[in-house]
Amino acid sequence: MIESTELIGEFKGLYDKVKLCYQCGTCAGGCPVFKQYSRFNPRRIMEKLLAGEFTKEVFEEQQIWYCTGCYTCSTRCPQGIDIGHIINEMKNMAVKVKNAPEGIIAEMTAILETGVTAGISQSAMKRRVKLELPELPPPDLSEIQKLMEVTGVVAKLNSLKEHAN
Repeated sequence: MIESTELIGEFKGLYDKVKLCYQCGTCAGGCPVFKQYSRFNPRRIMEKLLAGEFTKEVFEEQQIWYCTGCYTCSTRCPQGIDIGHIINEMKNMAVKVKNAPEGIIAEMTAILETGVTAGISQSAMKRRVKLELPELPPPDLSEIQKLMEVTGVVAKLNSLKEHAN
């Protein structure tokens, strides 16, 4: 089990929502990620939570990180369970136990340092010129960094980086 009493309290809050799930599978049936990658299955995640399998293993499997946050599962759930939100909360808990994939850490670092996760391709830039679109302004890095600092993202990112090394 997760040893942090803070996380156990957070899990209790999640479980109050999860216990309404009767495992119909509608969440998985509508999930675009599940259609492409069957190892990610929102119904299985809910099943594990229902069974009380709130262990580090749930986070170490890293399946929760495949969720794109489209909330199709939430909108289709006949019980009105916000499964997308539950998975996001699980991601937040995973970060608290310093378990985030390297790709997430790299994306957060890129946003902090450049304001974007990926630059615009040369072909997209050429199309913009051809369409006579204005040059794109660079992101306001100071505002992005300020927001990331104030919201605690920078501290969490540094903690994740330290744990990864």
